[in-house]
Amino acid sequence: MTKTTFVNGTTVTADFLNAINNPSFDGTDFDGHFAKITNDDLSDAAGQIKPEWTTFRDTLKVSAGTGLTASYTGGAVTLPNGTIAAIAPGTIALTDNATNFLYINSSGTVTAATARPLLALLLAQITTVGGAISGAVVDLRPRFIVSPRQEAIRSFGGSGGEGDYTLSGTATFDQGEYYFQNFTIQAGATLTIAGGAHIYVARNCSIAGTINVSTAVNGGAGFGTNVPGTVGGLSGAGPGGGSGSGIGSAYNYVLARHGSGGGSGFCSLGSSSVGLVANGGRGGGGLIIECGGSISITGFINAKGGNGGDGTISSGSGSSSGGGGGSGGLVLLRSLTSITIFATATVDVRGGNGGNGNGTSARAGGGGGGGQVVLISPSNNTTGSTILLFSGTDGTETGTAVGGGSGGGFGGSGGQKGVILATSGQLILRSFIPVG
Repeated sequence: MTKTTFVNGTTVTADFLNAINNPSFDGTDFDGHFAKITNDDLSDAAGQIKPEWTTFRDTLKVSAGTGLTASYTGGAVTLPNGTIAAIAPGTIALTDNATNFLYINSSGTVTAATARPLLALLLAQITTVGGAISGAVVDLRPRFIVSPRQEAIRSFGGSGGEGDYTLSGTATFDQGEYYFQNFTIQAGATLTIAGGAHIYVARNCSIAGTINVSTAVNGGAGFGTNVPGTVGGLSGAGPGGGSGSGIGSAYNYVLARHGSGGGSGFCSLGSSSVGLVANGGRGGGGLIIECGGSISITGFINAKGGNGGDGTISSGSGSSSGGGGGSGGLVLLRSLTSITIFATATVDVRGGNGGNGNGTSARAGGGGGGGQVVLISPSNNTTGSTILLFSGTDGTETGTAVGGGSGGGFGGSGGQKGVILATSGQLILRSFIPVG
């Protein structure tokens, strides 16, 4: 019913008194209901609802300026290192005929870029056309975003704490792990990886030059001997290490992020003779690049296995077989967006060759198994590229009386001369849908 109109003699009812005792400001025409409250009705005094809400709403708010300029209000943010940065109000220039993203970077600076940042506090998205802002400013401040639990997602590609890395000459990485914003190997540059490296890249990775990954683990040891009879056949290091009596088996790259060494050869001497047990080839090293942005390869990545040593009879008589080749290594690339290995690029994880036999009747060493190339991203493209997964070849034998060392295994199994050939490695492609 509508509000009661009082005249002389109108009865004041319990319903009326209860209604005005519980007022409602909804603008309806009933007892106890009143006009809606507006901003003008609220207090502007500090600590009251109106100024508190307005301050929250307008903190770090971006608005259109004139021409190719945007304005933003001030505020405070917590940076990745835990410090609090005070952002003063200001303006920023935009790129014409593009979609611009305005954000606060990890250093606490308001920045505009045409690529959506991977490590930032997003503020707004603005489209520009013909020297002016086109359409409305899209508010991207992270207040009402549906996201997974924060602790459930690790920082893919790392924090980029070491900044950008660009190589135009030569360099060696021997410290294991690295954390870059962008990672660039320019054409003509050569980066050597000492055995293995895990490179985290927060943004994008471009390899136009060459990355050489040195071998990582030993083959069976070689040594000189003058002892009559047969010695040698020591196993190479790694899960798929070759030996003198069995092949080196293939295994999953999660088990070890590198290849395995080949087995050493055998040396069988007569009396008063001197010879050499041939060493097994070293197992290929491992390179892992994890990138929050795209990975683009137009150059070369080499992670080959080492060759087995040749048998040697220094004096007298006897037979000295060749050492087995080491397996190829690992190239593991992970990206949150895409991996492209272009037609000009080569990724080489071939196994090492077996060594030659020497003397009266010695087998050669077996070839090492091929390595593994693993690409993990939402979009993998290897069209036209050269990816070398071949096993190493057996050496040359002088006979069959003394067996040779077998090759190390990884992506493919190692070979044993006269028993089984080494096998090629693996190209593994994994696709996933990124979170968010």
